[in-house]
Amino acid sequence: MPNQLQESSTLSAPLEPMKFSESVPGKTKSQIPHVDRRSEGRYPANEPAELEIMLGGAEPIYGIILDVSRSGLRIAVPKRLHRGEQVKIKFQRNVIFGEVRYCRAVLSIFHAGVKIHNLVRAPGQGDQHLSEDSLSLYAVGRGLSVSEVIEVREHLSQCEGCRGRLGEREAVLSPPRRPRS
Repeated sequence: MPNQLQESSTLSAPLEPMKFSESVPGKTKSQIPHVDRRSEGRYPANEPAELEIMLGGAEPIYGIILDVSRSGLRIAVPKRLHRGEQVKIKFQRNVIFGEVRYCRAVLSIFHAGVKIHNLVRAPGQGDQHLSEDSLSLYAVGRGLSVSEVIEVREHLSQCEGCRGRLGEREAVLSPPRRPRS
């Protein structure tokens, strides 16, 4: 993988999203640049992946998955992708099938957003309850691989017990702030 891609993706780490409540009075969301309007939180990542464009039979494109949510991911790649292209992304022993939603130039590389249509997980990943370590790392938003984030999110969508345990972990790790007197 080119060093240029690794260096550029490190330089372009995501900034803290601006909340709309902190925005400029009198402006609508669409008039204010850099407002994060995502409906799902993003989990930062830095994981190598191989991307294939489904139609066209081109050579694989090597990139780095920068962040992931339940329904999508952002990947840094050395060439422009086109909106609507169907892609297959291989990482670790998993495969994601998805659609390119956008592709933007960032320095000398491109950041592409991919909507996840399907995930094929490696065999042997059972439906066990989540460990305390996985829940804690997920709650603080760092320390898990892309595969682990997807696995945790998938499990949480189906397991009420683990959702409750996650709530307990979040309360311990991020207690509410008391208002100043």
